[in-house]
Amino acid sequence: MTENYFNPLEKLNKFILPNKTIFSVGALEKVQDELEQFDKSKIFLITDKVIKETTPARKFITLLSSSGFEVKIFESEIKEPTVDMLNDFVDFIGLEKDAIVMGLGGGSIMDQAKVASILATNEGKVEDFVGQEKVQNDGLPLVLIPTTAGTGAETSKNAVLKGKDKKLVVSSLKILPDLAIIDPILTLSLPPRPTAFTGMDALSHAIESIISLNCNPLVMAMSLEVISLVNENLPLAYFSGYNIQARYNMSLAATLAGFSLNGGAVLAHSVSYTLDHFNVPHGLGCAIALPQVIRFNAPVIPEKMKRMARALGLNDDRINDPIKTASFVVNTVSRLNSLFNIPLSLKSMGIDKEKSKELAEECFTKFPRPNNPRTYSKKDLIVMYEDLWSGELEIQ
Repeated sequence: MTENYFNPLEKLNKFILPNKTIFSVGALEKVQDELEQFDKSKIFLITDKVIKETTPARKFITLLSSSGFEVKIFESEIKEPTVDMLNDFVDFIGLEKDAIVMGLGGGSIMDQAKVASILATNEGKVEDFVGQEKVQNDGLPLVLIPTTAGTGAETSKNAVLKGKDKKLVVSSLKILPDLAIIDPILTLSLPPRPTAFTGMDALSHAIESIISLNCNPLVMAMSLEVISLVNENLPLAYFSGYNIQARYNMSLAATLAGFSLNGGAVLAHSVSYTLDHFNVPHGLGCAIALPQVIRFNAPVIPEKMKRMARALGLNDDRINDPIKTASFVVNTVSRLNSLFNIPLSLKSMGIDKEKSKELAEECFTKFPRPNNPRTYSKKDLIVMYEDLWSGELEIQ
């Protein structure tokens, strides 16, 4: 029997999606017909040097040119979009308005494309748009094409930028893509480490969205499917990168996880932001934090823990014991981390224990999560970071 922990009278359930999403093996080969709807003659393509030289990307760029588009390539050389870089993009576009902005790459590339599309049509600097719904005008037509499976940037209304001392987020319906194209073939050559990091990012999106106070039935349904898909397919994609079935399923998981972010991330993403001081990639930071964040929240979401445990394969009498259920979920996620050689503690990363308190204070002050179901104080986060440093995961 389904647990009725959603109260249909309690709140308005909202769900935001891109205008159009295309998902299939070989989707890139059919994209020219979709682009005709924008009635534009030029494409500003944001990508990076490595992706640009891959065989699928070269074929795609050739296809665009042969279809009559003038393609100008902005080759990004940074791992995370910075405020200065995006302001410079305005000079690259100039006064051009008869164009499509296209992002071909991982999450950072797609975030760059999102913000670039609105800089071309709105007065002001990037800093003016940081926050919630501060963009006035529609951007240039925006097409996003992920080459990884996990970030979900191609489906969300958020773009994360690197500020001087913290992450900055532009959140607006105006940066939702007009078209998202997901072709699993683009992920076949992704090396094992980024495969694991981005895949665990997708798992974080799903689990955090379920944990979130803003979870709703649509978020729950998609997130549970993501959890199952990642658990079964990420190891295959990691150890056998050219397994097209595993890559297909991981691309599907990533897309659904992006949709599930309508529920909103909770503390694992905040912890990941604090680990940026140590040059920890975002997906890796989420993976490191996720078991501790599940453990922290488990006591207040027992029914949701049951749902997640079932999605991860628990089908015996332990499901009726909240402690055993929570332990199963935490340990399963931790075992995935171990399988991918992801650190299980800050200590194993060489981070000083004294840093725990400093990171906890930053997490509490700069990256609050009011949608986290378990209320927390700064002291609670200090304890959680101390456990994160030692790797303590026992549930009592």
